[in-house]
Amino acid sequence: MSPSNQLLASLEFSLADRFYKLACKPGLKLLRHMTRGLMHHAAGLGHQRTLLVFGQRLLQDGLTNRERMLGAEYLLKAAQQGNAEAQWLTGGIYEKGMAPFVQSDSNAVTWYARAAQQGHPLACERLAQAYRQGELNLPASSEKASYWDQAA
Repeated sequence: MSPSNQLLASLEFSLADRFYKLACKPGLKLLRHMTRGLMHHAAGLGHQRTLLVFGQRLLQDGLTNRERMLGAEYLLKAAQQGNAEAQWLTGGIYEKGMAPFVQSDSNAVTWYARAAQQGHPLACERLAQAYRQGELNLPASSEKASYWDQAA
C-alpha cells in the first residue's frame, strides 16, 4: 500500500472506530452508514487494523450472511498480511467451516500454527489440545502437546 493510501486508510479507520459505538444507537442511521462506508473503504485499501477490527465486527454482528462472509474475507486478508489475531480467528473459521470457507482441518492447523509461531496464546493452546486429543487430523502426541503448552 502506498504511503498516501496508508495514511488515508489509517485516518478513515480512526474516525470510523471512534464513531462506531455512537453509530450503533437507534436513530443514527446516517452516522452508521458513514461509519461503515469509511471502514469498507479502509479495508478495501488493505489497512490491516481495519481488516481485523471490521472483519471481527462483521463476522460477529453482521445482519446478513453476506456481511458475515465479508467479515471472514477481511479476516483472511489480515491473516495473509501476518496479523496473529486474524490468523487465530481464520483458523477457527476453517475449523468450523463457514461459506465460502469450507471446513478444513489442514487449513485450520496452518492458520493456528502461523498465529502460534508469533506467540498467540490461544493458538498455542488450541494446537496443544489438538495434539493431546488427536483432533484436527493431527496424530496424538504428548511431546508436541507439551511443546505448544509451554509456548502458550
